[in-house]
Amino acid sequence: MTPHTFRLPLLLLSTSLAMSTPALAQSDDASGTAIAPSPGTTPAPMPTMADIEQAWRAGDFVTVRDGLKILAETEGSALAQYRYGRVLAEGRGGPRDIEAAAGWLEKAVEQNNNDAAVLLARIYLSTKNDEAAQAAGGLLERAAARGHAEAQYYLGLLYRSGRGVEKDLSKSFNWLLASAELGFVESQYELARAYSRGEGVAQNNAEAERWLTEAAGNGHVSAQFNLAVALDQGRGVTQDRVAALAWFRRAAEAGQLVAQRELGMRYLQGIGGEANAEEGLRWLTSAAQAGEAGAQVNLGVVFAEGEKWGVAQSDEQAVFWYSKAAAQTSPQGMVALAEMQAAGRGMDQNLPAAVDLLRRALRDTGYPGAALQLGQLAGEGKLDGLVAPQNAVPWAVLAAEQGHAGALAWLEQQAKTDNRPARTGLGLYLIKQDGQEARAANLFAAAAEQGDVLAQFKLGEAYTTGTGVDLDYVQAHKWLNVAAAQGSSEAGTQRDTVSKLMTPEQIAQAQALAREWFDQEASRVPQTEQSEIDVSTGKRSND
Repeated sequence: MTPHTFRLPLLLLSTSLAMSTPALAQSDDASGTAIAPSPGTTPAPMPTMADIEQAWRAGDFVTVRDGLKILAETEGSALAQYRYGRVLAEGRGGPRDIEAAAGWLEKAVEQNNNDAAVLLARIYLSTKNDEAAQAAGGLLERAAARGHAEAQYYLGLLYRSGRGVEKDLSKSFNWLLASAELGFVESQYELARAYSRGEGVAQNNAEAERWLTEAAGNGHVSAQFNLAVALDQGRGVTQDRVAALAWFRRAAEAGQLVAQRELGMRYLQGIGGEANAEEGLRWLTSAAQAGEAGAQVNLGVVFAEGEKWGVAQSDEQAVFWYSKAAAQTSPQGMVALAEMQAAGRGMDQNLPAAVDLLRRALRDTGYPGAALQLGQLAGEGKLDGLVAPQNAVPWAVLAAEQGHAGALAWLEQQAKTDNRPARTGLGLYLIKQDGQEARAANLFAAAAEQGDVLAQFKLGEAYTTGTGVDLDYVQAHKWLNVAAAQGSSEAGTQRDTVSKLMTPEQIAQAQALAREWFDQEASRVPQTEQSEIDVSTGKRSND
């Protein structure tokens, strides 16, 4: 047994002791030191393990701690040492004391107590100390070899991660299997995952389903939820939405918030059984009140649409729940709230605030739905005076690609002005449309001459492939070289590739054309802030 020499942090332990007790020997301090009896009084009787277990059941953890301290110090049994170490580690009946807990657990391990070995290993693993992890592996190996299911489980996890032991997926699977066959539910769940992924064993959906069902039936909440999803979607199993609904309910009743959300939506939609708006709202509300952002968004949708879901329509309730989700930076919640604010539904109409909220959603989360909504607003002319036109280009491109006619018309109009990002953006849209390649290349050329780096790269790419223009390696090299000189690494890579297809004379000609463009650029009137826009992201250096 390796001596305990590690400085150990606090570890939160998930399982509990099966003990309890009424008052035991009194103590004069938090450490549980027995008070010496006054002269002429009868000494307090020595506590028994039965007394301690009774105190545990009564929730009297001070008595439990005091009694176990006495038994561990005087009787010295492995059971008392283990249980005392455990209450110290868990902070039952007094402050947590991980160092002292480890010391008592080591004493119990020396007497071959497997439970103590597992708990001490978990304490070691709560550190980032490699030596401690190796010691934990040794403790678990000994207990696992003696048939301890929990030790086998943790050892399986170690062999899967390679922490404290040499990574070995086959050994990981074998230890998880041994533990699962002893009924350890966490191992049953992990075994299902191993079969599903083919980790340490041949991938086997039937065995994955068998062990997942076993774990779910034994109350493993994640197994219940995942089994519900698999049955609902027919993923790796025969689709059975009736059975899925029952498993969603089990997980929901165990407090799994996403399961509550999914259960609520299935009751509202009548999936797996008859539609039940009251039950659907009950479960959605339970998850939403507990802070599950997806449930908050879904509740907002339900109240915003009302009759479609069999509930009373309420814009005010929709705004309430969208606001809750938005406060958690849920992008869907932020976009939905912005839509309500822009329309003045359930709250005062405030288009500038709505646009600001959409921009924050895009900036903070990158959610495409925010860009799409902004693009639609641009197409409707609602961003005029609120956002610089060049900033709105990438949003309008996205909306146009999603079929928003107004956004495409806005791009067309902006491309006729001196808005070079709009020319590039419209080109990006048109290059994907059959028969529009030549027009796209013309737009890239116009924007490239104005100094738009993305347009220069796309024009060079077009000349490389002959898309919308005649294939021309000299022109391709020129524009790729110009774009690369202004920071486009992708353009530089393509330029080097094109160079391998060119003669030295062609390369010299292309380089001369690039220098000529830079000379002309230097003599032009400085560009506006539009030159700082990246059409692909909508960002500019001074935005």
